[in-house]
Amino acid sequence: MQKTGFYANMSGYLYPLYILIHPVDGYRELKNNKKYSLTAANIILALWVLERILSWGYSDFDFKSQAALESPVSLPRILLTTVILFAIACVSNWCFCTLMDGKGRLKEIWIACAYAMLPYVLLALIQVALSHVAVMEEAVFLTYMNAIGMLWTAFLLFEAVYVVHDYTVPKAVAAIALTALGVLIIAFLVILVTGLASQIYSFFKTIYFEIKLRL
Repeated sequence: MQKTGFYANMSGYLYPLYILIHPVDGYRELKNNKKYSLTAANIILALWVLERILSWGYSDFDFKSQAALESPVSLPRILLTTVILFAIACVSNWCFCTLMDGKGRLKEIWIACAYAMLPYVLLALIQVALSHVAVMEEAVFLTYMNAIGMLWTAFLLFEAVYVVHDYTVPKAVAAIALTALGVLIIAFLVILVTGLASQIYSFFKTIYFEIKLRL
């Protein structure tokens, strides 16, 4: 069904803002009428990385986490816990949902889930800015803001899976649970392969130095 009116002509860069308020209609329009922008989705993910960098390195001292106080900004670690983790989750969801007769393509899953990250990212960026003007007694409001962002994003992620794959509510819940399980399995395999590769590298490195000493 083709949508008419103001939102039918809305720019793909602004459409994620519509999904914040009308997630069901927004995701249906995204799915049925291809109302999405891969560039906009990637911009949101880039803002997520930026938010993590600012939160880790440039939040006010009184509002920094213990980990941020003890170590400097690490871009590889930030990428691992944001974009790379996001990519693994999308692939995991696509794999399981394909077996569960899900109708979403990997590109649609990526974009829909990236749009769902927007409330968390926006509120987290505001939280970083407010940390420089708020006092410790007002820290509870920043905590509430963070919680609202996470809950809002969690709700949008559920709607993304529910609508994009054309699932029932129980099936969407099962798909999300299996996606989380898939992320754990992939992470375990990556750690296993990385550890094995490191041991193989150390083995050949030792052999190389032994041969070099004998020669």
